[in-house]
Amino acid sequence: MDSPPTEITALLDGIDQIADPVDRARAAQELLRAIPDIQRRLRAARQEAVVALRGAGHSHADIGTVLGISRGRAQQIAEGRTR
Repeated sequence: MDSPPTEITALLDGIDQIADPVDRARAAQELLRAIPDIQRRLRAARQEAVVALRGAGHSHADIGTVLGISRGRAQQIAEGRTR
């Protein structure tokens, strides 16, 4: 698995640095509750980008190569199918 982006690592490190265990647990809980919305937004952004690439004439195979995924997965993303 790839390392998370620096901004996310910094956010997680910030939670780790919270001294009070109650505050640390609350901060972690708040972030965990946000994950489903974050995933929806990321999936939508990825789908929009793949659709834009298709609109610009790129094949699913080309998109798959650039993103490091299969042609079939690129097509699934363009169609809005999730795993």
